[in-house]
Amino acid sequence: MKGNDLMNIMPIAPLRPIESIESIESIESVIKLNGINSAGVSKTENKQGFSFADLLTNMVNDVNQTSAQTKTDALNLAAGTADLQDLHNIEINAVKADLALRTLVSVRNKVLEAYSEIMRITI
Repeated sequence: MKGNDLMNIMPIAPLRPIESIESIESIESVIKLNGINSAGVSKTENKQGFSFADLLTNMVNDVNQTSAQTKTDALNLAAGTADLQDLHNIEINAVKADLALRTLVSVRNKVLEAYSEIMRITI
């Protein structure tokens, strides 16, 4: 199989720039604004002992990690140093980064909707 034939078998989805770096920063600012920190000001914990702030922090770290890996893969692919045998791994990493970012943005939107709903409640 020739190198050009590999491209015809499984096209790579175009890598989109991560437009929601602002979203990640806004999530971090909401966490800081509400006093949620690694010390766990928010004491709501589930049975395993993780707080919601820890969950959000882990999600932000995962998005940063997967997008850094995708960026490295894209640079290696553009430079020609990427192994064509691992082309599917590059695509999988790009999809993981996209999914992690979409999940984080969805969680942020739900949290903001819940917060605004709570603020509308009259006491």
